[in-house]
Amino acid sequence: MKTSSVVAAVAGCTFVLGCDLQPSVLFVANGTLFQMLQLTDAQEECPAPHRVCYLTAWDGGIYRGCWVREQANIRARFPALGDKLIPVGEFQRTMLAEYRKVELE
Repeated sequence: MKTSSVVAAVAGCTFVLGCDLQPSVLFVANGTLFQMLQLTDAQEECPAPHRVCYLTAWDGGIYRGCWVREQANIRARFPALGDKLIPVGEFQRTMLAEYRKVELE
């Protein structure tokens, strides 16, 4: 009974109220050292001007970190993995970024 109540609450929040349960991914890069790096527009626990990012490793592990643009690169910091420096040109905009007309700044 409790599981169905939780599912109903999440569904209600998501569909009726428009709550975001996970930050929106705006930019994505595929790499040789990692499978995918996703950049969001959420700040949450990241100190300004950093934003939340997710890295999917080739072994299937998913890591949460913070990113910031540094000149022609994105510096992504992950507590368990350290820093990753990726050129801005490696990132593709998602459909959401296209819709919002967001550029990687």
